[in-house]
Amino acid sequence: MQPSQHINLEKARALIVDDNQQSLDLLVGVLTSFGLRNVIRKESGREARDELEFRPVDLILTNAQLPEIDGYDLIRWLRRQADEASRMTPAIIVSAHTRRSQVEKARDCGANFIITKPISPAVMLERILWVARNDRLFIETESYVGPDRRWRNAGPPIEFPDGRRRDDQSIELSDGEGLNMSQDELDMLIKPLRSIA
Repeated sequence: MQPSQHINLEKARALIVDDNQQSLDLLVGVLTSFGLRNVIRKESGREARDELEFRPVDLILTNAQLPEIDGYDLIRWLRRQADEASRMTPAIIVSAHTRRSQVEKARDCGANFIITKPISPAVMLERILWVARNDRLFIETESYVGPDRRWRNAGPPIEFPDGRRRDDQSIELSDGEGLNMSQDELDMLIKPLRSIA
């Protein structure tokens, strides 16, 4: 790791949400190995939402599939209905199922990243470093609230004040099809690309 990539997580607060105790322990273990000491564990989206209404955190890691309120709905709630102190909290979805439709669902609910299980500590640290030093704007439209997904633009184009362009894809989602995507494929789909211009 380069010196410019060092980050001090000692005073950060993270919320980890997973209904599987083994996965929860693993995620907490990985984060504490990075120096994070203040970790809040929750086993459902409802418990996580209650916690976020009580006090904000600096990072959220949530499993995609949860009882009652799944990880996608938790992040959608966070981006649209949580108080101002929590709305832009970096949120990462962790999932064993990474079909393209699920990755798009994670992207469209406002997640910063989706990481495939089994997790790699190196990938987890890269994603945390990326969101920690990210200067990407958050946008709010009728259909989306979250990190700006227009990869080659610095913000909403002046000629499209509602955030939609005529060639933008429909926001309608279909049922999952196909095989799970690799972590590299996930990164290419969700990670912003730098413009060559």
